[in-house]
Amino acid sequence: MGDILIRKMTYDDIPFICKADNDESDTFVTYLKNQLENQENGKCLALLALCDNQTAGYVFLYYACKWGGLKNKGIPGVVDLIVFKPYRRKGVATALMDCAEEEARKIHSQIYLDVCLNSEYGPAQRFYIKRGYVPDGAGVYFEGEVLGLNASCRNDDELSLCLVKELR
Repeated sequence: MGDILIRKMTYDDIPFICKADNDESDTFVTYLKNQLENQENGKCLALLALCDNQTAGYVFLYYACKWGGLKNKGIPGVVDLIVFKPYRRKGVATALMDCAEEEARKIHSQIYLDVCLNSEYGPAQRFYIKRGYVPDGAGVYFEGEVLGLNASCRNDDELSLCLVKELR
């Protein structure tokens, strides 16, 4: 494994992120541009990981997250921790989360994220639990809301569990 550098994402990074993600669609480019506009407006921090000077992953930390289980409570939230396949299990996710948590610690005693429950997210679920994240106690969320008892849902990316970590 090579050296990992974490820095703020810039607009110049977008083509490299798209190439690494094999997604050069207008939708993805627009999504990344929106995240960077939110960074410029002070709503989030967009972090990019480079491994041996190659784009390895990214994460967005929203200072007062408006999505997920603890939305609109003024708690920093992690959105879209992504590590590209060649760089997985090499410390990239750990480095990104260390930086995001350190930034969140400056403004709040907690940080949260939502993790999907389908099997594709098994490694992420284990990663967050090992980092000290625990369920918020509200149960399962579907499409951003607590899933009621006996309610129907799909096991897709909208079925999630909100995890919280104490930072202090």
